[in-house]
Amino acid sequence: MQKGYSITEIEEQLLQLLCSVVVAVKTIVAKRQEFYGPFHRPNLKLTCPKINAKMPSQMEHAMETVMFTFHRFAGDKNYLTKEDLRHLMEKEVPGYMENQKDPMAIDRIMKNLEECRDGKITFEGYLSLFAGLTNGCNEYYVKKMKPTGKKY
Repeated sequence: MQKGYSITEIEEQLLQLLCSVVVAVKTIVAKRQEFYGPFHRPNLKLTCPKINAKMPSQMEHAMETVMFTFHRFAGDKNYLTKEDLRHLMEKEVPGYMENQKDPMAIDRIMKNLEECRDGKITFEGYLSLFAGLTNGCNEYYVKKMKPTGKKY
């Protein structure tokens, strides 16, 4: 089961990100002063507290993105309708939709994913769609990009 993040952990992560920005700004100001001379502003005296929050891994972030994308389009009803699916596909995978030659693609996808033939795609059905699209991307990568040495 995926670990959820409490508000406190999210706030700590945001604070950590903000501190990184502060450090970057301090570095930019210092480099600017080396090159152009001193700033005519007071010296930045910002400090960041030590934070022990662990940032999510790249995979955990990807999992959260997949999950939150479903819920953003499904809303409170916790399933996708045909129109929800069309909107999700147009917004989140526009390249796939633009290259679709079949005007009935959404209908075919919907038919393949809805378990009870009730016009509703559950999260599990959405995951099947996402896995299929990701598999197609992987096949393209293995056949076309990997042999040329292109990195992802």
